[in-house]
Amino acid sequence: MPKNLENKSLFQKNYQIFHGDCQRELRAFANQVDLIVTSPPYADARQRHYDSVAPHDYPDWFMSFHEVFWQALKPTGSLVLNMKDKIVNGVRRHYVWETIEKLSQLGWYCIDDYIWHKKTSMPGYWPTRLRDAWEYVFHLAKVKTPYINQEAVKVPVALSTQQRLLNFEKLKSHFVQSSTGSGFQRDLVNWRNKNKVLPTNVLYLSPENRNKGHPAVFPIALPQFFIQLLSKPNDLIVDPFAGSGTTGLAALTLKRRCVLIDNQLAYCQVAGQRINKFINFNSIF
Repeated sequence: MPKNLENKSLFQKNYQIFHGDCQRELRAFANQVDLIVTSPPYADARQRHYDSVAPHDYPDWFMSFHEVFWQALKPTGSLVLNMKDKIVNGVRRHYVWETIEKLSQLGWYCIDDYIWHKKTSMPGYWPTRLRDAWEYVFHLAKVKTPYINQEAVKVPVALSTQQRLLNFEKLKSHFVQSSTGSGFQRDLVNWRNKNKVLPTNVLYLSPENRNKGHPAVFPIALPQFFIQLLSKPNDLIVDPFAGSGTTGLAALTLKRRCVLIDNQLAYCQVAGQRINKFINFNSIF
């Protein structure tokens, strides 16, 4: 089977799936990518599925992808990384933060840190810690002002907030003093006549609990959020550690193009099957 598993249907212009090393395959897309959304293999995880990388080696290992990611992204493009720390000998090993620090030293700007709060998490018992219920998501970019569309992810104003605003309508001043006595003021101009507001950088999403042919599938809502926030329709979205292709599905549902790359042929085939199934039941572009 050829390494380029590009679909041969009418939709081939909208997505490509490559079986191979993203350090090689991405070189053909220099300065063409609007957004990279990915969850790379975690340290010492999924050893039966990917080459294992020890936590102390992980930051240097990930730096080997810096150059090709940088070259592939457009100047105002973004890199979104979903990563998770690991407990080693009873102590949390912060290789994730070390990885982000190294990327910063190479010129990447860490625009924001997000927390993916898993609304359901696995039960269990650990002598010195509690259940893990969240993972990091980092937004990095080549410039301090990458493309962003905050309007695309705004959420309705909470009913409790609407009621509080009604209580403030009688005030002559548009400034409200904090009831804590701190002297902090809220400017009501920022709230009045608004039906929607910016969400927080904590994403409340349930983990994927269905078999997608891959051991570590994130929910489609996770890449969808960042694709809406950081790209436009018809933009090119890339997942260089594509797994079962969830990022590609998210991109296609939002009318973006996508390139998926994975070094495991079986996962490339799963991704192709999932996307073909989606296309067969949906009219896109």
